[in-house]
Amino acid sequence: MKREIHPVFFWLWAACLVTALVRLDEILFSLTAIFATILVVKLVGVTATRLSTLSLALRLAGLALLIRMLFAILIGVPMPGRVLFSIPQVNLPDFLVGIRVGGEVTTQRLLSAFEEASLFAALIVAFGGANALSTPSKILKVIPRRLYGVGVATALATTLTPQFANSITRVKQAQYIRGQKSSGWRRIGTPVFEDALSKSLDLATALEARGYGLYENPTRYRAIKWDGAQLVALLPLLYLAAIYPILILPSILSLLLFIALLITPVVVLQ
Repeated sequence: MKREIHPVFFWLWAACLVTALVRLDEILFSLTAIFATILVVKLVGVTATRLSTLSLALRLAGLALLIRMLFAILIGVPMPGRVLFSIPQVNLPDFLVGIRVGGEVTTQRLLSAFEEASLFAALIVAFGGANALSTPSKILKVIPRRLYGVGVATALATTLTPQFANSITRVKQAQYIRGQKSSGWRRIGTPVFEDALSKSLDLATALEARGYGLYENPTRYRAIKWDGAQLVALLPLLYLAAIYPILILPSILSLLLFIALLITPVVVLQ
């Protein structure tokens, strides 16, 4: 029988990963974290709807990486290094001294931008993986009663991401079956908006039928408890966030240890 993992565990997992990445601030660790997050989601096993959350996070991370690199090429400050290519330079006013639009693009300029963008992309993927691994309904069972209303609003907000991605996929498949072109925001956006509006009305009806908001102390059904095994599994993650960045230098062995500290706690709890 598969162990039921506490939903907060995955958010603590993502928080420890993000803390380690910010302290390490290395391209190799950022890219390794993206790979490790995908591997953890595959090992845990989630539904197709929750998996679409990670897929959307990967797309957002790729888009953020692309935008940052484009800005590094077009706008930046002069940096040393080998000149890769040059683009026409625009003269800016005197109060914008130090900023250059166009000009020579060096290796140091692109490498510095890629290091920043890879860290930001890894943060997006890490929290996207935590969102895919923990369902909002399980989180509602463990939050304090005083925060129940805030938790409901947050849970509903987090479910919009996978539902939005799932709606786009279903609309594209339906248009493909009908032989219609699925390109253009209007052809896709309008059905997705109608589907989201219909789901919102159904949700409001369901909440009203169940008497949501009428009782001060809502009941909980089979709230997941934090056991000793999950506390022990959290220790490698705490080591990763607190001690690992101080002792480790980038190398093959350190990257393998980095992956092991991320994956082992989740594998042990399966």
